[in-house]
Amino acid sequence: MSVLLETNAGNLVIDLFVDSAPNESRTFIALCLSKFYHYSPFVNVRKNFAVDSGNPCFPDPLSAPQPDNDMNYTPSSHLSPEKLGQVFFTSKGNEFSPQFSICLGPVTDISGHVFGTIGEGFTTLEYINDCVLDETGRPLKDIRILHTFVLDDPFSLPIESPPSPYPTQKQIDSFRLLLDQSALEDIKAESHALTLEVLGDLPSAKIQPSEKVLFICKLNPVTAEDDLRLIFQRFGEITSVEIIRDRRTGHSLCYGFIEFTNKSAVERAYKKMEGVIIDDRKVHVDFSQSTKRKRNRDDFI
Repeated sequence: MSVLLETNAGNLVIDLFVDSAPNESRTFIALCLSKFYHYSPFVNVRKNFAVDSGNPCFPDPLSAPQPDNDMNYTPSSHLSPEKLGQVFFTSKGNEFSPQFSICLGPVTDISGHVFGTIGEGFTTLEYINDCVLDETGRPLKDIRILHTFVLDDPFSLPIESPPSPYPTQKQIDSFRLLLDQSALEDIKAESHALTLEVLGDLPSAKIQPSEKVLFICKLNPVTAEDDLRLIFQRFGEITSVEIIRDRRTGHSLCYGFIEFTNKSAVERAYKKMEGVIIDDRKVHVDFSQSTKRKRNRDDFI
């Protein structure tokens, strides 16, 4: 019952309160599955208090998807934000907004509907809390959501995740870089690959994500690299297996990467292993969309 937010400053795993906040949890999962949050910046940083994200239209007002059978904007959570790491939607009349906030410390006198808490990624929160800001509370160097992965969906929503979207021109125009204006204009004129390089998703615009790497998520925390190697080696020779772990605790973040020696092995594994049960968990596999298999805050300081 968790969601992974991959940002250019590190990963955040949100454990959802599906029992005490079912409407908020269900809606958040639906938005993540539909890739709604991609390229949303972290803004309005109030040090040791809270930070906002979830508006892919920034700096324009949020344009929220209309509620349907998978989304319900009627608040069901009665837990108010007060602790470090709590994730909450802000109130908007009798509804909540898809834009969400994360507590950066103990908070008081703030309205919202808590629907989860950060399970892994407190070093990323520290980086956000300590970054240099402008007068509006926006980091001088962009911190954005690059990908969202639902690691466990207790609602089994009938939503098929689309491919990760390219940033829109408006999103590209809103990217903030530590460059002078002429350099910024040159970068805006480049291709989508260069845009991803600026965001930190590609180390170079000329380097493409490897076609030999398979992404796997929704793993059981007890599943180890050797287990995956044993299971996937029937599809072809494996170069490496990596399960991403929290740097502080060493615990599995329940997703990882399997690198094969050729593309055809990845395709065979993708066709055969989607939805297969491994250690009592139905796993999800996909083609890797990133050349960086592991990010940490040191890459962005």
